[in-house]
Amino acid sequence: MDDGIVITQNEYVKKGVSGIPDILSKDTFRGFFKKEGKDKLVAGGRYRPLTLVLFAIIYQIAGDNAFLFHLVSILSFAALVVLIYTCIKKLIEPKYPAIADSVAFITGLLFAIHPIHTECVANIKGMDEICALFFSLLAFYFSLIYIQTKKTISLLWIFLSFLFGLFSKENAIVYFALIPIGIFIFSTDKKGLFTILGTLGFACILFLFVRGSILGWNISGTASNELMNNPFLKFVNDKYLPFSSSEKLGTIAHTLGKYIQLLIIPHPLTHDYYPKQIALTEIFSFKSVGSILIYLGLLYLAIKFLFKKSIISYSILLYLFPLFLVSNLLFPVGTLMGERFIFMSSLGFCLVAAFFIIQIKSSTLKQYLVVLILILFSIKTFTRNFAWKNDRTLFSTDIKTSKNSAKIHNALGGVSLEPLVHETDTAIIRNTADKAIKYLSRAIELHPGYFDAYGLRGNAYFYKKDYTNAIAQYQFVLNHQPDDEEAFKNMQIAYRENGRMKGSVYGDIEGAKKDLLKSLEMNPKDIECFMLLGIAEGVSKNFTAAITNFEKALQINPQSAQAYFNLYITYQSSGDQTKAIEMLQKAKQIDPEIEKKNSAQ
Repeated sequence: MDDGIVITQNEYVKKGVSGIPDILSKDTFRGFFKKEGKDKLVAGGRYRPLTLVLFAIIYQIAGDNAFLFHLVSILSFAALVVLIYTCIKKLIEPKYPAIADSVAFITGLLFAIHPIHTECVANIKGMDEICALFFSLLAFYFSLIYIQTKKTISLLWIFLSFLFGLFSKENAIVYFALIPIGIFIFSTDKKGLFTILGTLGFACILFLFVRGSILGWNISGTASNELMNNPFLKFVNDKYLPFSSSEKLGTIAHTLGKYIQLLIIPHPLTHDYYPKQIALTEIFSFKSVGSILIYLGLLYLAIKFLFKKSIISYSILLYLFPLFLVSNLLFPVGTLMGERFIFMSSLGFCLVAAFFIIQIKSSTLKQYLVVLILILFSIKTFTRNFAWKNDRTLFSTDIKTSKNSAKIHNALGGVSLEPLVHETDTAIIRNTADKAIKYLSRAIELHPGYFDAYGLRGNAYFYKKDYTNAIAQYQFVLNHQPDDEEAFKNMQIAYRENGRMKGSVYGDIEGAKKDLLKSLEMNPKDIECFMLLGIAEGVSKNFTAAITNFEKALQINPQSAQAYFNLYITYQSSGDQTKAIEMLQKAKQIDPEIEKKNSAQ
C-alpha cells in the first residue's frame, strides 16, 4: 500500500546506496514527493531515515524484488518477538522469579500472533514501527545488562541502540521514560540508573538536534487545511472549518476506545481510518464518555500500583506512553487512527494479558485459554494476510469495512484505472471506468474538496472518451490548485483528443479546431496537436493554414516523416505538384515505408 512512498516510487531509495546521503539529509517523504514543501504536508514533517537506508541497501542488492523486502520484514518481526521474550524475562525476573519465563513467553506469543500487527509486517513501510520497537527494547536489554555488570561497553550499546530506534521512528522517544521506570519498578539494584538516563538523554538530544537541523524546530508544525492530512475539519457552507474543542476531544476519545476494542477483539480490521470512517463525536457522547472513563481508570491503576511496583502498572504505562504520541492530543499525526499506531503500545496489552493468564490457578483452564487465543488470533492473522496480496485486493477488501473513508474510495478508484493504460477492449474500458467513477464520486461526496479524486475521475472519463466531462474535472482542480501540473497536462491532452474526436468521428471541423487551439495554448510544443490542426485546416481547404501547422510540427521534430507526408498531401491538394513531390521525397528519406503506412490507415 505505502510501499511506493518508501521504495518503488522513492527516488532516493531507488538510487541504492548512492541515495543514502539524500535520505539522511531530507524529510523521509521527500524522495516520494520530489518537491520541497510537499514532503511536509503532515504537520512537523517526518525524519525516519534508518529504514529507508535499509531499503536503499536492499534495492542496491535486489532491485524492487518484493520477496527480499518481505523476507527482511518477517525476519525483523521474528527477531523482535525473540527480543520481547528475552527482555521481558530479564526485566521482571528479579521481582517475579517464579513466573518470569512463563509471562515473557506468553507475552511474546501474544505479540507474535496478534492480528492487529498484520499491517506492520505485511506492509513494508511498517518496518519503521518494527525497528523502532526492536532498537528501543535492545537499549532496554543493554540497560538491564549494565545494571547487573556496570560495564561501560553496555552504555555504548544503549546509546547506539536507542539512537537507531529514534532514527527508525520518533515514537521510540517514549522509552527515554519507560526504560528507567521499568528498572525502578523491577530491579533490586538501582545503582547506575542515572547513568543510563543520561545515556538515553544524550541519544535523544543528538536525534532532536539532527532532526531539527534538517526539518526545522517546529515539531508540531501548522495544521493542514487538507482533510486527508488533518482529519479535524468539517465541511460547512462550502468550506472546511476546524472541529470545536468538544468535537476534537470527543472524536479522539472515541478513537482511543476503538484501540482497546481492537486489541481485545481484533475485528473488523482495516488499514484505512481516514475521514469520515471515524464519525465526528461530541465529548459528552456515550462513546466518548465511556472511553474517557476507561482511560481514567487505567491511569488510576497505573498510579496506584506504581509504588507497589506491580507489573500491572508498568503494562499500563507501556500501553499509554506510546499511544499518547499518536493520539492527536499532543500534535496532529495526519489521520484519526491506524492499526500501525498501536503496534508499540500493544506490548503493554500483551504483557498484562500474559500476567493475568498466569494468575489463573487452574492449569487446565490456563492451557485451554492460551490455546483458544492462539487458535482464534492465528486464524484471524492468517486470513487477514490475504488482504495484503496487492493494492487492489487490499482496497477492495477494506472498503467493505471502511465504507465511509474518502481515501479508500479514491484509492480503489485510482488503482482500478491502472490496467486501462494498456487495455484495448472498449467494453472492458467502459465498464472499468464506470466502476472507478462510482468509487471516485463517493470519495468526492465524503470529501468535496478532494482534488485528487476529481483528477482521477477526469482520467476515468478520459478513458471512456468522454472528454467534455474529463475537461470539467481537470478544470475544477485547476480552479482551486492552479499549479497542479498533472491536471494541467491531462486537460491539455483531453482538449487535443476531444478535437481529434470532433473532427474524425463527428465531422465537426470548427469544433475540432477550437479544442485543438485551446490544447496548443496549454502546450505550444505538442507536435500531435499541430498535425491534427493541420489536417483540420486541410479538410476545410485552408491549405496555407494547414501548411503552417505542419511546418510548426517540423520545427519541433525535423525528423517527422508524417509531417512531411502531410505536407505532400496538402501541396498536392492545393495543386502545387512540384512542392508536393519535394515533400514526399523528404518523407521517404526519413521513412521509406511512409506511403504504405498511410495507405493502410
